[in-house]
Amino acid sequence: MFPHAVLVSLAALAGCQAESSRDSGPKPAPAAIELREADGTVSARVVRGQPCRATVDGIELLVGTQPLVAQAGDVRWSGELTASGTLIRRNDTVVARVYPDDQPAELGLYSADGIALFSAKIIGDKADLVSGAGAVVATAQKQPKGGVKVGGRMVTGTDDVLLAALVAAPDAGPEVRGLAACHRLFPPAKAAP
Repeated sequence: MFPHAVLVSLAALAGCQAESSRDSGPKPAPAAIELREADGTVSARVVRGQPCRATVDGIELLVGTQPLVAQAGDVRWSGELTASGTLIRRNDTVVARVYPDDQPAELGLYSADGIALFSAKIIGDKADLVSGAGAVVATAQKQPKGGVKVGGRMVTGTDDVLLAALVAAPDAGPEVRGLAACHRLFPPAKAAP
């Protein structure tokens, strides 16, 4: 017969192994970040990962990082880190720029001509999205029960006001919105000297 202390130790060991087996199982899928229109329909969905998955206005992209890259049909999308932000290219043509890359409370999305599609700076729990002409085109504000309201739309799955602004970016094409949102989700990278 086994002494009582040995039986207790064996039972504890079996319990630890069972707990360890549960921990090593498949991890749950990352939560999706979704843009819901005023009527409740989902018009954009971004899922953090490697690759990042972005579906915006029906266009799906699998976005890789370092360098930022995606393929949509015959079009190659890429990003290049520079001292003046991340350039987003369609094939070899610059179509947008995200700047700055290293400021957690401030962000701008610019056209290839350098015109602000919007710029935003977090103040408290919100940020006004300001056009190149200086007009406030929307306000992104954290909600008490989670998510971010951007104008009359709601971004769920994140409390990052600037990420929500990118997902709902006014005047930006779906591919640019998807690439810029994935870029914000990737770990920071350094521009080449």
